Amino acid sequence: MAWSAIERIAVQAVQFILGIVLARILTPKEYGIIGILMVFIMISNVFIDSGFTKALIQKQNRSDDDISTVFLFNILISIICYIILSSVAPYVAVFYELDQLSALLRVLALTLIINALYAVPITLITINLDFKTLTKINLVTTIVSGGIAVYLAYAGYGVWALVAQIMIRSILTTILIFLILKWRPNWVFSKTSLSGLFSYGSKLLISSLLSVTVNNFYSLFIAKLISTRDLGYYTRGTQFSDVVYGLMSTVLDSVLLPGLSIVQKQREVLILQTRNIIKATALLVIPLFLFLAVMAEPLIRLLLTEKWLPAVPIMQIFCIARLITIISGINVNLLYVIGRTDLALKQQYIKIAVRVVFLLIALKFGIIYIALAELVSTTIHFFINTYFPGKIMAYGPFSQLRDIRFIVLAGTIMAFFVYSFTYFIQGDLIQVCTAPFIAIIVYYTLIRLFKVRELESVISKTKEFLKKK
Repeated sequence: MAWSAIERIAVQAVQFILGIVLARILTPKEYGIIGILMVFIMISNVFIDSGFTKALIQKQNRSDDDISTVFLFNILISIICYIILSSVAPYVAVFYELDQLSALLRVLALTLIINALYAVPITLITINLDFKTLTKINLVTTIVSGGIAVYLAYAGYGVWALVAQIMIRSILTTILIFLILKWRPNWVFSKTSLSGLFSYGSKLLISSLLSVTVNNFYSLFIAKLISTRDLGYYTRGTQFSDVVYGLMSTVLDSVLLPGLSIVQKQREVLILQTRNIIKATALLVIPLFLFLAVMAEPLIRLLLTEKWLPAVPIMQIFCIARLITIISGINVNLLYVIGRTDLALKQQYIKIAVRVVFLLIALKFGIIYIALAELVSTTIHFFINTYFPGKIMAYGPFSQLRDIRFIVLAGTIMAFFVYSFTYFIQGDLIQVCTAPFIAIIVYYTLIRLFKVRELESVISKTKEFLKKK
């Protein structure tokens, strides 16, 4: 988990800085265009993986034929997806009345085939818990692709700079993975292997497909019913919350399944580890998200300039929504660990129905109400995600909330202190530079006062990791 966190922090920090530079150069409309394109790419990626890489991780007696079968299956599906996207690209351009969408989608869709080449190798690295290698690869590819994108943006290439960034990173990742990793496919496609993995992976495919589609549902309709520029504001409004969310969710998703799968049959150990993970995660993410929500306006004005101020309320709402999602998502991973993807899929059906209803209601009122619909949906999702862990392991929503109640209280009081400080102190730069110190002092003092034991555990394990490395 420590190495995965280092990788995410390093990559997210670089992406964050590059994103700020690009946002200062490019316009909200250009970010709205890339937002439309990424919906099609993300949905296609779900089909390509089909849940089989997670099935490989969860399977304890995986064979070379299993691995090769998934590798070849991913490539086959990626080619089919590219052909489909390339064919519908002109119709997408007509629907949104943006001629350039056709060429942009056809070029960007090439990343589907490229990404399919390294999906299995990265899975093998994950199975071995070799996150140090992933750290090196992701950091190099992020810096190089981001640097080229900034140059192209300054040179006036507009949205093509963002497309180039995605393309170059995919190509570099593929090259580095195969240079570093010794594994090569044995070019065997086994129907038996595919069938064996399908029972686990198919449910994940349906669940992921529904989740990705609904999560990006708003992008397709904001651009069409409101404007591409408002989609840019909405997308950029999620940037700061997504930095922390991307960091924590990626670390947890990459580590929880392979890590907890080892003790999947030791129920008491599994419950204990899950409780520790939830409390330690809450200890870190609650103050971060609440701090970002309070500091939204000065951060956006200082880093992105005033042209992005309409994104402030979006950022504040999403900070709270992402906070809930991270804690909630640990429960979904727990179902994957014990092999109950069927229950995860049942939950997904209910969650999608909830999200679609609220999004449809909010669409006609604008992007702020769409963000609020996401927050309400996410809150309901927490109780849905914790339902089955509550039945199976007697560790449901109220038990989890009780475990983190003092952390929530400490974070809330800290946010109030920070807000009071920014209210009386003028100047974005002064606020951004000094507010973190106030937040840390207040939060640390409260955590000590409330005797939250997980703080000592996190500090202790961090020290152990640093000594070993």
